[in-house]
Amino acid sequence: MQPAENQNWERLREELLAAVRKGEEAPLRRFHDGHFGEVYRYVLCRLDGNHADAEEVAADVFYQAFRDMAGYDGKTPPAVWLRGIARHRLIDFFRRRGKRPVVELVFSRFDEEFTRKLFDLEAAELPADELERAELARVVELVLSELPGDYEKVLRMHYLEERPVKEMAEVLATTPKAAEARLWRARTAFCEGFRLAGRNLDFGGAEAGK
Repeated sequence: MQPAENQNWERLREELLAAVRKGEEAPLRRFHDGHFGEVYRYVLCRLDGNHADAEEVAADVFYQAFRDMAGYDGKTPPAVWLRGIARHRLIDFFRRRGKRPVVELVFSRFDEEFTRKLFDLEAAELPADELERAELARVVELVLSELPGDYEKVLRMHYLEERPVKEMAEVLATTPKAAEARLWRARTAFCEGFRLAGRNLDFGGAEAGK
């Protein structure tokens, strides 16, 4: 990552820490509003589209973020830090509901679906072993977190939310042609990153550009 970007995140951390200490609401509200949509979508996909539960978990994420702001190192992108908090809040949510499945496998089902659509795979081509599925989830999240700009956003919009390019263009405030080009670049970047992750699972036809 670029040093200048880290500098910005460290400055952001200091601003948010100061706001928490002084009880200044405006900087915290800007941070919340700037990241809430992404956190909400992240948990919504893992809660079977239950909007009420997603609201609850997303609110918990920001409550913890502001409470434990000193734990943010200022080197990790804020979105990645918030997703890490969200994973723990989801674990707590499932435990409160008495759900016993390994939470990583709940995530892996989501990420299997993402990978299957992205690579045009049949469900049977994905790993059946639980440990391999959990590993798949981690690799997908890692690759997504390393993508530049809003690549992750357009991939999730198209392959998970199944939004057409025209609707994506409206959300992105751009033209359909530009949105389609951005989607192609994002898919290419993900496929390259996925291959470079050095995975040992056999995905058969999971080739970039397929």
